[in-house]
Amino acid sequence: MLSKLAGESSLDTKSTPLTPSRVDTLDTGGEAVTRVNSKENKSKEDVSHSIGAEDSPVKAADGHEKVLLTGRKLVLAHLGFLLAMFCTSLDQTIVATALPKLASQFNALDQLTWVVTAYFLTQAGLMLFFGQVLTIAKAKWVYLSCIVLFEIGSLICGVAPQMNVLIFGRAFQGVGASGIYISIITVLSQITKLENRPILFGTFGAVFAIGPLLGGALTDHATWRWCFYINLPFGGISIVAALLFQPSNPPPPNPLYDSKTMLQRWLALDWVGAFLSVATVVCLLLPLQWGGVTRPWNDKAVIALFVVFAALFGAFIAWEHHKGARAMMPLSFFRNRTQVGGALAIFAMMIPFLAGTYYLPFFYQAKGRTASQSGIDIIPFMLTMVFASFTSGGIVNATGHYYYILVFGPLISAVGAGLLFTIDEFMGSARLIGYQIIFGMGLGIAGQLPLMAVQAEYALLPELIAQASSLLSFLQLIGGVVGIAIAGTIFNNKLNTELSVYAPNLPPDTLEHVKQSVTVIFELEDTIKGGVIHAYVKALTWIFILCIPACVLASICGAFVRNWNFKTRGKGAAGEAPVVV
Repeated sequence: MLSKLAGESSLDTKSTPLTPSRVDTLDTGGEAVTRVNSKENKSKEDVSHSIGAEDSPVKAADGHEKVLLTGRKLVLAHLGFLLAMFCTSLDQTIVATALPKLASQFNALDQLTWVVTAYFLTQAGLMLFFGQVLTIAKAKWVYLSCIVLFEIGSLICGVAPQMNVLIFGRAFQGVGASGIYISIITVLSQITKLENRPILFGTFGAVFAIGPLLGGALTDHATWRWCFYINLPFGGISIVAALLFQPSNPPPPNPLYDSKTMLQRWLALDWVGAFLSVATVVCLLLPLQWGGVTRPWNDKAVIALFVVFAALFGAFIAWEHHKGARAMMPLSFFRNRTQVGGALAIFAMMIPFLAGTYYLPFFYQAKGRTASQSGIDIIPFMLTMVFASFTSGGIVNATGHYYYILVFGPLISAVGAGLLFTIDEFMGSARLIGYQIIFGMGLGIAGQLPLMAVQAEYALLPELIAQASSLLSFLQLIGGVVGIAIAGTIFNNKLNTELSVYAPNLPPDTLEHVKQSVTVIFELEDTIKGGVIHAYVKALTWIFILCIPACVLASICGAFVRNWNFKTRGKGAAGEAPVVV
C-alpha cells in the first residue's frame, strides 16, 4: 500500500470564487490576513506525477518545489520516523522499571522521582513552542536537531556518574523528545497525500506498545545504563534515514511571516508564551508527580505549586489572547470543534493507556512474576493495540472514514476496563488474556484518530497543522501525567484500606515498604503474604474503574469531531471542493 503513496498539498482555505482569481481568508483570531491565488497560476502548477514513483516534485502556489515521497523512499523514511518515536516513547516508561536499581547505586532515594519528572517537564513544557517553530523552519532540520539533542541527553544519562548528572541528562532528553513527534507529523503532512496518511499514522500505535516490553527485559537482564544506550543506535539510524530519504521541504506559506526575513521570523516567535508555558507545566507536573508518592496531597509545597500553576495559567491565557494569531497557541483553535473534541478525546484516551501500561504489570508482579515476565504477560494488551492500530489505519486509508471508529472504539475499552475490575489473583490465564484484548482493542483502533482528524480539518490550511498537532500531543502527554497521578492516588488509598482488612497485623514500616515496591511482598512471612497479595490486587483493580469514565469521555468528545472523508477532503486540498459526509 505504501508503494502507491503520492500526491500534493494545497495552500488554500475558505475560498470564495471570484473571476478571474479567488480570495482566501484566514481566520487569525481578529487579524485580517488575506491571500489571492490566481486560477491561472494554479493551472500552471506541476500536479502530474506518476503513482508508484520514488518521489514526485510538485510546484506549490508559493513557487517552491515540494517533494512528495512514495514507494521505497517513503517506507525507509517512515521506518526512521518509527525508530525515533520508539526511543522517545520508550523513555517515557522504561525508567520506571529501573528506579529501584538507580536508588541502590546512587544512594539517592530522595531524588529518585526527578529522574522521571525531569523528562516530562521539558518534553511537555516545550511541545507547543516546537509547534510554532515548525511554522517558520524546515521540518526536516527541526526533526534532525531534536534527535541530536535527544541522543546527547541519552549519552549523558548512560555515562552519568551521579544522580544530578542523570537528572540533567533526562531534562536534556526531554527537550529533544518534545520536538521529535511534532516534527514527524509535520513532515508527513508535507511529503504525502492526505488520503494516504492514515496507514502511516496507524503504524504509530506499534511504537507505543513495544516500549514497555523491552523496558522490563533490559531491567532484568542488563545494566540500567542500557535503558539509555539503546537510544544511540536507533537514533543514529533515524538520522541517516532522514538525511538519505527525507526531502527538505520549506514550511507552507504563512501570511504572518511571508514578508519577513528568517531572523525576523525567529524574533517574531512567541518567546514570552514559551517561557510561561514551561513555567506553567512545571508548576502543574511537579505536584502531580509528588502528590501521594513522595509528599501527601495536603503538603504545603504541593498546595503552593497548584496555586502558582493557577496564576501562571491565567497569565499564559491572557498573553496568548494578546498575541492573537501570532501566539504560540492561538486561542482561535478553541473555536474549532474538531480541534477541541480531538484534543479532549486524546487526553482522555491516554489515561487508560498509561493505566494499563503501568499497572497491569504490577498485577502480575504481585503474583511473583519478574519485570520482564510481567512484560510478556501483558503482550495480549500490547499486541492487540498494535494490530488494532494497523487495522484502523488500513480501514481509514481504504474508506476515508474515521468518525464512527473514533466514537465507538473507546466504548469497547470501557467494557474491557469493567471486566478487568473483576480480576483477582486466582483468575485463569484465558479470561485475563480475553479481558486484555478487549481493553486494548478500543484504545488501539481509536488512539491515533484524533491526530488524523486534525490533519483532515486543516488540509486547506497546512500552515496550521504543526501548531494544531502540537496542541493535541501536548494534551495527550498531560492526560497521561494526570491519569497516572490520579491512578496512583486511588491505588495508595485503596491499598491502605485493603491492607487494614486483609493484613491488619502488618507492621507500619513493612506497610511503607510494600507501598514502595511490589517485590517486598515475597520477603514476607507466609502467614501474611497471601493477605497482602489479595489486598494489593484488589487495590489495583480500582484503577480500572477510573478507566471507564475516561473511555466514555473520549467517546463523547470524539463525537464533536467533524466527519471528514479523507479521500474527498484530500481532493479538496488539491483544489477541488471538499465533501463532508
